[in-house]
Amino acid sequence: MKKILLLLILLNISSCSSYIERRGYLFDEENQKEIRIGMQKSEVYQLMGSPSTESQENGNKFYYTSNKFYKYAFLNPKEIERTILVVSFNEEDLTENIEKYSLKDGKIINYNSNITIPGGTEATIMQDLFDNTGRYTSKEAIAGSIF
Repeated sequence: MKKILLLLILLNISSCSSYIERRGYLFDEENQKEIRIGMQKSEVYQLMGSPSTESQENGNKFYYTSNKFYKYAFLNPKEIERTILVVSFNEEDLTENIEKYSLKDGKIINYNSNITIPGGTEATIMQDLFDNTGRYTSKEAIAGSIF
């Protein structure tokens, strides 16, 4: 019995493997080296592909963002590498500035944490009314019930 229990524990521990997960844009170093000041916006788009994000608020910019995370079992992933390439354009859509940031540069981009709900997924009145049916997670709801 002890051998079976020990075997099960060893199998569970071995299933908790770690791995590196890549997210975002996958950089090609050769393409990055070809970007230069004065290039047309369409040339950068053709060379680098679609950016992770485009900004019109702080000037016309392309953001190419790549992240690496270390994941172990069920624990929260830890970001171990971040690369952000920012290509700025002027009014004539010519490359004006090229900046590269990493994880050691800290928080340079202020992400908006608001969530955009895709069209067609809005809740109907009936879904709103019956949304919490069967959910008793609040201490007040459990303590105040007659059950």
